[in-house]
Amino acid sequence: MTNIVVGFDGTEASFVALDWAAERAVRGPTRVEIVMIAGTVLSDDFRIDASILQAERRLRDRAPDAEVSSRCFPGRMPDSLFDHASAADLLVIGSHRARALPAVLARRLPLRIASHSRVPVVVVPDTWSPTWGPVVVGLDDDCSSGAALDRAAGEAGAAGVPLVVVHAWEMPTPRMEGSIALLASPIQVKAEHRKALREAVLGVTLTHPGVAIEQVLVQETPTTALLDRKDASLLVIGTHHRGLFAGALLGSVGQDVLSQSSVPVCVTPNVAQAEGSLT
Repeated sequence: MTNIVVGFDGTEASFVALDWAAERAVRGPTRVEIVMIAGTVLSDDFRIDASILQAERRLRDRAPDAEVSSRCFPGRMPDSLFDHASAADLLVIGSHRARALPAVLARRLPLRIASHSRVPVVVVPDTWSPTWGPVVVGLDDDCSSGAALDRAAGEAGAAGVPLVVVHAWEMPTPRMEGSIALLASPIQVKAEHRKALREAVLGVTLTHPGVAIEQVLVQETPTTALLDRKDASLLVIGTHHRGLFAGALLGSVGQDVLSQSSVPVCVTPNVAQAEGSLT
């Protein structure tokens, strides 16, 4: 049983997030809870009740076999949402792309939620429509990709689509020692990255033997390499939860992908690593 929490505020983006959760729910036994934090967008009880009922009907129409429930809580975003999604497998929220809105709704709130959540967060742009493209996951140079790779393989397996592991690399900045610049060989650097990609894919193959996996090694910035995959049904990236601010927690690549991607993005925290760094 997959447990999904949808952060709902009555806006069009949150209804699109609900549609994504419904599409995910038809793949197998799923429990979906629609959670509204009172006072975020809707102001009076009548509008809140009507909006939640509409959300429940929409979800049940699209995923009739899912277990559906809804709850409205007083509190502040995003902490109250985190409290009620702490046991979920996925937290799903919408993000506005189609029209101009204040930055707190258009960019900052999804970034804060994705950066600080202890469970994977799927950020769905309000321009989303269902596709059968591959699940694409970004492999980075540190150790924050392990949980993202596993999550991406699981999502690809559930959807019955291929997994594409993208590893972007760039030439390192030359190091200076005295008056001599120590330049790395492009062939050597590429070979090292290819080895890292191959080893990562081998690990995923062992844990998810039924998933078809494609390896993509490209000399490009990670942001460009991921955003270029417009054929994807889902982009998956990792975060290590280190730092004091959302940008430090998610990194510049994550921020850019979240703000620019035309497809849903799943931000997967490496919780074990984050907890280990605090001990």
